[in-house]
Amino acid sequence: MQKLPSLTGRIIFQYFYDVGGDILLERLPKEKLNIIERPRAKGARILAPKYEEVGLQPIVVDLGSRNVDKHKVAIEGCIFPIGVIGIYVAVEFRKASVESLIKLVGLNEGRVKVAGKEIDFDEIPLGLFNRLKKTIKSAIVYPYPAFERPEIYTLILIAESDPRLDAKDFLTKFKKQTAGVLRGEQDWRSFSDKEAEDALKFYLSYSNEDIVIVDWYSALISGAVEYTDELVCMIELARIQLLELKTYDQLLDRRIERMYGSLRATFTAPWFGIAWMRRQYRELTRTTRELAELRIEVTDSITDLRNILKFTGEWYLGKLYRIASERFHISDWLALVDKKLSQLQEFYTMAVDRVNTHRMHTLEFLVVLILTVWILMDVLGILGVL
Repeated sequence: MQKLPSLTGRIIFQYFYDVGGDILLERLPKEKLNIIERPRAKGARILAPKYEEVGLQPIVVDLGSRNVDKHKVAIEGCIFPIGVIGIYVAVEFRKASVESLIKLVGLNEGRVKVAGKEIDFDEIPLGLFNRLKKTIKSAIVYPYPAFERPEIYTLILIAESDPRLDAKDFLTKFKKQTAGVLRGEQDWRSFSDKEAEDALKFYLSYSNEDIVIVDWYSALISGAVEYTDELVCMIELARIQLLELKTYDQLLDRRIERMYGSLRATFTAPWFGIAWMRRQYRELTRTTRELAELRIEVTDSITDLRNILKFTGEWYLGKLYRIASERFHISDWLALVDKKLSQLQEFYTMAVDRVNTHRMHTLEFLVVLILTVWILMDVLGILGVL
């Protein structure tokens, strides 16, 4: 088995957090944020995902640097209008062997030393997220229960290799080493061929020199130096989509459970009279209103997520998005949320029917009451005359 050449590039540990609401960028306290402006280089190939059309054009802020286990890491924050904050922790490597690169890929899996203290790596992005969220608190609107766990992903960006590697080398000649890098597995020699093939199954190559391999926990990009950022954006888009689907799934679970309890209480209770202000009736009408609002909100959001593909702006990026979407099982999550939306629709229909039935019974009772009073008044009138 041939030795993998030395590699130069950087690793980005991405942590995507749901903030529990949308973010109005115009409300951001920009004077408190160290915003990074990155104009597009002239002459660069234009692969432009139209993030502004799906609410994913972020504001990027500089969060400084840290020394983590003797590695200097640069940290950035990305504020997305859709209600997501990304914390990116980047570390560079130069002429690294496969063993040292795999070790670096696993940097975020355990405890590390920062400023003389030993902490879990995950505490670094979490602390920065909480601080950034607090800073932009006034810009967060339409609140809902946030999804507590971050969506974590690792990008391995290879800028140079010595000797130079082409796309086929990663897939054939150095298949197990590449799988080891993607999985952070130091014992990559023990990989079965099937497992190595699974790690490398989802890939895209525009030329003989560049390649993008998308695995579940990480992605490797090599040779696409001029438009690496655009490729990263597509993987980032799919990852954010996954986070939002998990958020809606959790939100629907909570709401459905609460609505079920509310509907069960009103359906099992005896007929609750003619007073429209009775507690049971108020609870039922409130439940119906919440069901309608949630159904509209989630349906609109899911429709936007479904339409992301048409906003990618360039066919090659569209292909990359489809690969990432398949690897992350986006369609499965969409189907799960669709199923719960259907369940929500059933609850909504049941609630509306119950309200309408109650109103019909109430109106019938009032009509009978009015007729009774009218007849009684006529009878009393006749008796008075007699």
